[in-house]
Amino acid sequence: MTIESLRQARDAYRAGEADHTHSPAWFSLQVDAWIRGVCETIAPDAGPFLLLAVGGYGRGELYPFSDIDVLVCLPEAHEKGPGAADSEALASAIFLPLWDSGFDVGHGIRTVSETISLAGSDYEVLCSLLDARLLYGVAEDFERFQRRVQRDLVRPVRPALVHWLSRRHEERHQRFGDTSQLLSPNLKEGRGGQRDLQTMHWLEAVWRGNGEHPPFLSESESRALAQDAAFLSRVRSALHRLSRRKNDALHLEIQPELASALGYGPSSGRCAVERFLSDLHRAMSEISLLCRLCLGKAQALCAGSAVASGDVGLDFSVLVADPANILELFRHSAQTGVPIGWQTRRIIQDRLAELAPDTGWPRGIAGRFGEILGGTTAASALEQMLEVGFLRSFLPEFGGIENLVQFDAYHKLPAGPHLVETVRQLASFDAGHEFLGDDLADLGDAPCLRWAALLHDIAKGDDDHARKGAEMTRIILARLGFDAAFAAECAFLVEHHLLLVHTATRRDLGEESVIHGLAAKLGDVRLLRLLTLLTWADSMATGPKAWTPWIENLLRETYFKTRRVLEYGFLSEDNRVHRLSRLRDSLRAQRPGHLSVAEFERYLGLMPPRYLMQTSPRRIVEHIELVRSFARRQDAPPFQFAWEHKTSTKALRLTLVSTDRPGLFARVCSALSRHGLSVLAAELCVWDDRTVVDVFWVTEPLDPLYADETVQACRSTLERLFRDETELDRLPVQVPPRLKKVFALDPELVRVDFDNDASDFHTVLSIQAPDVPGLLATVSLSLYRLGIDLIFAKIATQKDKAMDILHIREGGEKIPAVECEALARSLRLLICSLYA
Repeated sequence: MTIESLRQARDAYRAGEADHTHSPAWFSLQVDAWIRGVCETIAPDAGPFLLLAVGGYGRGELYPFSDIDVLVCLPEAHEKGPGAADSEALASAIFLPLWDSGFDVGHGIRTVSETISLAGSDYEVLCSLLDARLLYGVAEDFERFQRRVQRDLVRPVRPALVHWLSRRHEERHQRFGDTSQLLSPNLKEGRGGQRDLQTMHWLEAVWRGNGEHPPFLSESESRALAQDAAFLSRVRSALHRLSRRKNDALHLEIQPELASALGYGPSSGRCAVERFLSDLHRAMSEISLLCRLCLGKAQALCAGSAVASGDVGLDFSVLVADPANILELFRHSAQTGVPIGWQTRRIIQDRLAELAPDTGWPRGIAGRFGEILGGTTAASALEQMLEVGFLRSFLPEFGGIENLVQFDAYHKLPAGPHLVETVRQLASFDAGHEFLGDDLADLGDAPCLRWAALLHDIAKGDDDHARKGAEMTRIILARLGFDAAFAAECAFLVEHHLLLVHTATRRDLGEESVIHGLAAKLGDVRLLRLLTLLTWADSMATGPKAWTPWIENLLRETYFKTRRVLEYGFLSEDNRVHRLSRLRDSLRAQRPGHLSVAEFERYLGLMPPRYLMQTSPRRIVEHIELVRSFARRQDAPPFQFAWEHKTSTKALRLTLVSTDRPGLFARVCSALSRHGLSVLAAELCVWDDRTVVDVFWVTEPLDPLYADETVQACRSTLERLFRDETELDRLPVQVPPRLKKVFALDPELVRVDFDNDASDFHTVLSIQAPDVPGLLATVSLSLYRLGIDLIFAKIATQKDKAMDILHIREGGEKIPAVECEALARSLRLLICSLYA
C-alpha cells in the first residue's frame, strides 16, 4: 500500500461513505498494512528493531481523527553491531510521510531498557504497553519484551496499579462528570465512556499476563458489554465525521444530525434524537456499572479478600427468593452505606426475571417499599433499585421512561434518575432551608408527597404528561393496594406539579383573580404546601436553569398569597391596606439619615402597591437613592444605570431609572442585545410620577473579567438610542447555528398567544421561543411601532427557551379580540424569521 492509498482510505473513512466495514478496526488494519510495507522496504538499511502500535492504535481503535501512536524499540547499546538500527532513517521513512499527509502521529524511539525504566515510573506509559501490538520485528523479541513488562513491571506493582486505575477513574469522572447528568456528554472521558472500556481492558491484561483468568464478568455481562462498546464506537466514529475533527463532546447542536447519521430517523424529528440519547444513556450507564464491578473485584483480589466468591459488598444471596427480602437488602444497604455485592445483584436480577408480573407480588411488598420511599436514605436505595432493574419489575411503567432523555438544554438527567433525584431533594429538605424551610419541613416525608415525587414524570414523553401521569398514578397505586383517597391525593399532585411554577412565571400575581383561581383549584392549605414542596424538589432535580433566584422569589410570593386566600377566604382590601401600612412602616425604620422624613414620605407616596408588595425593603431603599440621584443630575443622559455582578448565579443585575416614554423597554433590550447580553428576567415598574424603575437580570459577558467594560459599552449604546430613534431599526440579531438547528428540528417551539381573560385590566401576550440575543428587543420594538403600550412584564428563560409574558394595552384599553389573532400571526412570523 502506498501513502497515497492510505490517504485515500483515510478520506473515505472520514467521509463516512456507505461501506459500513469502515470501522476503527478496519482503518487500523489499513495503517498496519502501510507501516509494515514501509518497514519491509527499509529493514535491510535500518537494522533490527521492534515497531509497536500502542494506545488506541494498539487496541485496533483508530477513529476518523484519532492519533496514530507508535513506539520504536531499538537494540541496547551493547547489542548494537554494524547493522544497528538508524533512528533517523526510521523517522524519515515512517513518520515524515504520515505527517506530510496530515496524520497526527504520536511516537517514541527508545531502547527496551529505556522503555521499561520509563514505564516503571509512569503508569500511563505502563498502560500503553499493555495495549502494545507488534507491527514489525521478530516475534520472539516481542514476546520477550512482553514477558519482561509482566515480570519487571506489572507483577511487582499490581496492587498499586489497580489502586491507581481506580483513583484515576474517580478523578476523571469528577472532572468530566456523570454522563447521565450532562447535557453534552464526553464519549471518551465521561462516566461510561471509552476510558471506562479501556480500564476494563487493562485490568484483564494485568491478570491475563500473569496466566490468570479471573471471572470479572459473567458471560451475559460480557455479551452486553460487547454490544454497548460496539454502539459507543459507532457513535464516536459518527461524531468525529460530523465534527470533521477529533471531538468527543456530544454538544446539543450536533445531536439531531448525529441521530440521523446513525439511522434513528430524519434530523427534523425530535423523537429520533430522544430515542438516540436514551439508547446512548442506557449503554454508557451499563458500561459505567460494569467498570465499577471490575474495579471492585480487582481491588478485592489484590487485597486477598473475596477471592473465592469474587464478590464485594453485602451478600445475602440465599434470601432473595422472597421479594420482601430483596427490599430489605436495598434498605439495609442504603442505611449502612455498603453496596449490595455484585454476585448478589446478579442473583437478584435472575430472580426478578423469574417473577411473573401477573402474580401480583408487588402488592404484597408495597407497604415495605413505601417505608423505604419515606425514609432519609430513600434515594440511595432507589438508585440501586434502578441499577439492578428492581424498579421496572416492581413498577413496570418505569421501564418506559427510566432512560428517557429529553432533547433540550434544561434537563440534566434522564427521566428515571430525575425521579430518584426529586426524592433525594425531598429527603434533604429541613427546617433550616432558605426556601420556606420553617413552613414546609414537616411535610418532607409525607407518603403522598414521596409517591408523587417518584411518579410525577411517569408519563414523560406524552404530550400531556402531567394529566396522563395522574391517570397512571391512580392505576399504579390501586394495583399496589392503596386506598382511593390516597391515590387521588397523589394523582392530584402529579397532575398539577407544574401549576405553581407556571402561575408564578406566566401570570400577574398582583391581580386577585389569579390568586383566587389558584386557591379555588387547590382547595386547602395542605395541598398548597405539598405542591409547593414538590415544585421546589422537581425544579432542583431538573437542573440549574429550572431554579433561579427570580423563580424562587415568584414561587415564594405565590405561596404566601395563595395561603392567605385559603386561610382567610379572600384578599380583602382591608388586609391589603394593612399589609401596605406594615410595609411602609418597615421602610420608615430603614430611612437613610441623609433623607428627611418629608422627602422619604414623598417617595413612599409615589410607589405603586404592586411594587411595594413585590420588592424587598432593602432594594426599595437602594432604588430611592438611584431615583434621588437621577433627579439631581444635570446635562446628563436621560437615565441612571446601576449594575451588580451576581457570580453565584452567573448573571448581572442591571437597574435602570428613567422617565417613562414610548419605546423605553425596546431601547434597553436593543442595547443589551447589541453587546451579547440576554435578558433572563425583568421586573418593570412605573411610579406615580412616571419615574421608571426597571430591574433586569441578564447573562454575564463571555469574559466576566470585563463585565464593567461591557456594561459601560451598553450604557453608551443606550445613550445613542435615546438620542436617535432610527438606531432601533438597525438591530442586528445574531442567531448561533445551534439555535437554527434546534428550531429546524421543531418549528413549533415558537408560540405566540394573546389572552384577554387572564387579566382584569390588560391583554396578556405570551411568547415562547428558542432564546437568542435580540429576540425580546425585536418583539418590544414591533409593539412600540404598533402603538401598543407595555404595562407589565415577566421575562424569563426556562429550559432552552425564552418564556416572556407581556401585559399590554392599546390606547389605555385591552386589545380587541378581533385584532389579537392577526397580531399573533404577524409576531410569530417575525420571530420565526430570526431563525431562518
